[in-house]
Amino acid sequence: MNMQKFADYAMFLRPNHTDMRKRGNSLAMLVQQEMELNPFEKSLFVFCGKTRKILKVLVWDRNGFWECTKRLEEGTFCWPQDEREAMQVSRQQLCAMLAGENPWRKLPELHPKQVC
Repeated sequence: MNMQKFADYAMFLRPNHTDMRKRGNSLAMLVQQEMELNPFEKSLFVFCGKTRKILKVLVWDRNGFWECTKRLEEGTFCWPQDEREAMQVSRQQLCAMLAGENPWRKLPELHPKQVC
């Protein structure tokens, strides 16, 4: 997916898993009713299946929805752990996730008392 075209689009992930049998209109209803966002705005909406092997991206393009699907042959997509992380993501985070990285992995904050 060429992300350059979508440089000025907001990007949102739907927390939890989504039934990947859903198509454009059903996904748009999830955006509107559950995410409480407008599916017709300049935004990319990303959904992940239960197995975390399939992602779907929904975007409104002037007169209809584009629905893009990516299925991994091996491994799984990382997926944010909570709604706060899932709602708005940066283009860099989405590209990292599509490349197999985990943009939400955070190392623990350490507070050592002395050097060993």
